Amino acid sequence: MSRSNVKDNVEAITESTQEQIDSLRSQLQQLLDSVSPVLLQAADRTEHAVANARKITDHEIENVSTRVRAQPIAAVLISALVGFVAGRFSK
Repeated sequence: MSRSNVKDNVEAITESTQEQIDSLRSQLQQLLDSVSPVLLQAADRTEHAVANARKITDHEIENVSTRVRAQPIAAVLISALVGFVAGRFSK
């Protein structure tokens, strides 16, 4: 092979490789453009679910606090019974 043939082959391979890289870059950009909104939507749904769970938890804590204030003796007896049963099962 002559030097010009080798040089032409290297230039052709370089050009082909660059075209493939550009094509892959374009495909990757299209993929990122389509995936990003889906991820943002999933993050938004998760954020709403966490906020709802916090609201429910706060509401239930307030309900329990109200019941304990209304019937403190029953709350102490129930707590003692739960502690006793848990202690018996842990042995």
